[in-house]
Amino acid sequence: MIEPYRLLSLLAVLLLLSGCSLPSATEANLSYPTTPALEAPENTEWKKPGLAKELINLKEQIVLLSGGAQPIPPEVWNELKVRYPWTKNIDRHVLIDQTALLRSPNAPVDCKGEDCLTFREFKGYSWVELAEPLAVDFIPSKTDILKPEPGHLVVKTIKKCQVLRYEKGLYQLSDGKGNAYAMHATESGPPNLDAQLPEGFTLQHLALDTPLVIAPFGQSGDCYFNILGDHLGQGYHQYRYAADRYPD
Repeated sequence: MIEPYRLLSLLAVLLLLSGCSLPSATEANLSYPTTPALEAPENTEWKKPGLAKELINLKEQIVLLSGGAQPIPPEVWNELKVRYPWTKNIDRHVLIDQTALLRSPNAPVDCKGEDCLTFREFKGYSWVELAEPLAVDFIPSKTDILKPEPGHLVVKTIKKCQVLRYEKGLYQLSDGKGNAYAMHATESGPPNLDAQLPEGFTLQHLALDTPLVIAPFGQSGDCYFNILGDHLGQGYHQYRYAADRYPD
C-alpha cells in the first residue's frame, strides 16, 4: 500500500528544471484540450496530505514517492544522503484537503489496482513513480526558474495522474482572462496575498459551498497539469482555462 503523501510540491519540479533544460510547451509540440481527462472513481481512496518522502531524479526527469512493499522509515529518511542525479525533496506547507494518486505517469490507462503504480527500488527501499515534467514557460517573460522575479510566474507543464480536493475554500490566482489556479502549497506558513503578480493577475481567498475536485486535463486518459510558481515560493495548480486548448 502507498503511504500517505502530499501533493507534488513546486520545489520538486523546480529542482528538476534546474538540473536539466526543458523546452517550452510550443517547442515540445505539447498541445492538449483543456477539459478534464478523467474523473475520480467512486471508490477513490482519498488521503489527507501529510509528510511525503520524495526523491527526484534530475537526469531522468521523474519524481518518486516512498511506497510499496518496503517504504523507507522516517528515521532512515531523515539521515538519507543521495548524490546526483538524485536529490531529496523538502517539506512544504500543503493546502490541499484530500488527494489521491490514480496511477503513475506512464502506467497504462486501463490499468487496475497496483498495476497502475510503477515501482522502483533505491537504497534498499521501494518507491513509486509520481510525476514527470514536460515543459516550462514564463509569465510575462523569462525569469529565474528557482526564484522568479517579483511580478513574474513560472509555468511548468507536468504529467501527473493525481486528483485534488478542496473542501471549504481555496486561495485562487486568476489572470482576469478566464484562467484560474488553486494554490496548493507554500514554502512555509500561511498563504501570502501580497505576492507581486504580473499585470492583470489577482490572488484572493474563495469560500466553497461544495467541494472542488481538480483532475488532470487533456484527452481521455491524459494527465496534464500546469503548475505555477510565484516569487514567494507559492505553488498553484491550474483548474480553469480560458481557451479550448493549451497552449492557445
